Amino acid sequence: MSNLSRNTLRILIIEDNHADAEMIRIYLEESSLQFVLTSAESLSGGLKKLEEEPVDLVLLDLGLPDTTGFNTLRKYLERSPDIPVVVMTGLNDQRRGTESVRAGAQDYLVKGEFDSRQLIKVIRYSLERFRLQAAADQRASLFSEEKSRLKELQQMSSMGDWVMDIVSNTMIWSEELFRIFDLSANAFSPALSDYLQFVHREDGEKVESFFAQAVQFEEFGPLEHRVMIDNRIVKKVTLRTRIKFDEKTNKVLLLGSVQDTTPRENEQVKKLPAQATPGNEERDPIYTRELFNQISFNIRTPLSTAVHLFYLLEQTNLNANQTQLVQDLKTTIDDLSFTLSNLVNLSILSNDNLSTANDYFRPLDVLESIQRVLTFKAQQNNREIDIYLDPRLAVNVQGDSNKLAQLFFCMMELAFLQSDNESFVKLRCILDEEQASPQLSVQLEYSGRLPQWPVEEKNIRAEEILSWLQPKPNDQGREQILGTVFQRICQQMEIDCQASFAKGGVFIDLLIPIQMELNYSVVIPSKPERELHILLVEDHPMHQIATKQVLTTWSDKVSVTVASNGKIAVGLMQEQHFDLVLMDLQMPVMDGMTATTQIRGFSSVPIIALTANNSKQEEDRCYQLDMNDYLAKPFQPEDLYRRIMLLIHEEVKV
Repeated sequence: MSNLSRNTLRILIIEDNHADAEMIRIYLEESSLQFVLTSAESLSGGLKKLEEEPVDLVLLDLGLPDTTGFNTLRKYLERSPDIPVVVMTGLNDQRRGTESVRAGAQDYLVKGEFDSRQLIKVIRYSLERFRLQAAADQRASLFSEEKSRLKELQQMSSMGDWVMDIVSNTMIWSEELFRIFDLSANAFSPALSDYLQFVHREDGEKVESFFAQAVQFEEFGPLEHRVMIDNRIVKKVTLRTRIKFDEKTNKVLLLGSVQDTTPRENEQVKKLPAQATPGNEERDPIYTRELFNQISFNIRTPLSTAVHLFYLLEQTNLNANQTQLVQDLKTTIDDLSFTLSNLVNLSILSNDNLSTANDYFRPLDVLESIQRVLTFKAQQNNREIDIYLDPRLAVNVQGDSNKLAQLFFCMMELAFLQSDNESFVKLRCILDEEQASPQLSVQLEYSGRLPQWPVEEKNIRAEEILSWLQPKPNDQGREQILGTVFQRICQQMEIDCQASFAKGGVFIDLLIPIQMELNYSVVIPSKPERELHILLVEDHPMHQIATKQVLTTWSDKVSVTVASNGKIAVGLMQEQHFDLVLMDLQMPVMDGMTATTQIRGFSSVPIIALTANNSKQEEDRCYQLDMNDYLAKPFQPEDLYRRIMLLIHEEVKV
């Protein structure tokens, strides 16, 4: 055997029928395969030969003098699992051949139904399949060893890890994390709520805030906090996270590590420092413009991501129940927008230089979104609501859709506050085209009190806003805020507002100027007609995922490259060709405005600014830097599509 070539295949045939064994030898000789064939007439004889000399492959008949059927294969695999085997069955036993493969054989042959070429094909396939399986087993073994070493290292460093689905908040904990919490491994299926139960009560708020912010950053932390074990042992841990998109499951996952940093001698409960007495600390000034801008940024970006994800969900084939669930979730998102609007109200009160966006939108879309929320809010306030929306409002207009929504939110919340309990609130929105310029005619009717409009004042002090927010009978402070914001928006948008009281009913009429979309002598397509390569510059991981999906779902001609900051974007622009850039403004390393300044030094590619701040000063600055458009988050995908097509399509305005 030592004189054999490296390419010589050593085959053992275990077959008691001499004619069948001879046929195998003839078929092998007809091929170009280099081989050495040995034979045995029983399983015991074959197993003995395997002990005496090396063999690369075994051809095994299932019907032998000393064993038959599956027992033959089972006994062989128990004794020689490291040598691949091909079973041979009779003419009426193909099913047994298939089942043998499932049991561990590499392949099977039906006697009388194969020739030389098929025999060689099965032999080569079996050897390759066995080689790949052996390699996979070796990798699994190495992985198991690495996992065991990782477990030992985690125990040495007292560090556990977890994975969380950010949609369901379900988690997978490592064994060491269970140990840190003094639990047996895999004692239960954990979720975020289980982790929070271990957090010390004085650290609960900051830990919840940490998890809420962690999904906005690729990496976040560290955060030190305390955990309570059985209400007596306090441990100190350090928490870090990283966000990851799992392409296999199409899920966004939050990965985290928890390291126990408690000195062993200090694991027992220590006396906690005295809690600060309310009133003995200085109150930070809160209602400042900078704070509102930061709050707006932190809310608008994830809200924009949610809007995009719902858009993608609506493009899929949903059944009736799924469609209803999507609508309910959209109402929840709209309700969040309603809450955001109340927060923005305070920003409007503290800022006398309000910005105005100039978006393309359909008033009917905005009003239908508001209608869903108002229906929900009416139920909460024990009111019946009747809303009519003119179908003609499905026309495209230019203007500030966010300010329009803000106006309706303020007006309707005032109506809920001032109307009688269990009463009707009626709202009519009609397109009035009889005037010289088209207008949105709004009529609001309810039974109750007239709005108590505050005295018009451009600059409202923070102390006065705080006084309005203090609890008062009949929510008068809240009315003051809503009324002031309502008046300011009306003044800025040049809205004619009339309010009257007659026969126990309050009637509020608004005439809102709207600007119809300009017509074009050349029809602009709704989708790209050629390949469109877009550079998306965005640091928020979830917004990266959602925006890229929105763009690639729009058209198969669209491809998207993502840069997580302005510096990377400038480098990509120098190396590759892009047809358009979507530029976020607030990013680490290099912000969007600095990146645009550098790009304009060598490229005139269209650039659309994406921002969560939405200020007039910022918008003017973007145009000064030669950006082509400015879009505030959250925005509807259709609005983004329209702006892209306007920039990339050559048109002649009438």
